[in-house]
Amino acid sequence: MKRLTNLATLLIFALFCSCQQQPAPDPNAAKPALDEAAETAAIMQVIDNETKCFFDGNYECWAKNWSHQPYALQAWNNSDGTADAAVGWEKINAQGKGWIEDIYENGENVVHPVFKRDKPQVKFYGDNMAYLIWTQYNADGQKTLYRVSRETRIMEKEADGWKIVNVSAFWGVEKPIAFDSLQIN
Repeated sequence: MKRLTNLATLLIFALFCSCQQQPAPDPNAAKPALDEAAETAAIMQVIDNETKCFFDGNYECWAKNWSHQPYALQAWNNSDGTADAAVGWEKINAQGKGWIEDIYENGENVVHPVFKRDKPQVKFYGDNMAYLIWTQYNADGQKTLYRVSRETRIMEKEADGWKIVNVSAFWGVEKPIAFDSLQIN
């Protein structure tokens, strides 16, 4: 009987201990510093992947790199001097899918087989938002010229990683550069 009482006491004590609430986290505790180099590398992987998937005509791959939010935006200039924008994922998706199907023919027509970019300037706004700007060089299909574009991205860290919220791409900002004379890695 004494063993049963001891066992019952032990079980009650264990149950009591497991029901105790854990102390609330200290809101004044220091947060670990953002590792900007690691986050920039993760962001650039998403940006590189999105560009490659788009130029390769791979719709599914391209779409995975975007935030599918109504506040996402894609803006670009046209060869006739006008500019345009797709606002919200639904419009970005329709525009991007249309280009991939009609222009890139789902990967059959590789318009820009090579792209290179200068090292981006990066500004973090907290742990889950970043702004980037760079110059990009986009080879023509014959690899004779690079068309130059100025590019910006706004990135947002979602539950499954960094996603593109905004692309602004302005092409033809400089004269094309001969493919074999570009001095960039």
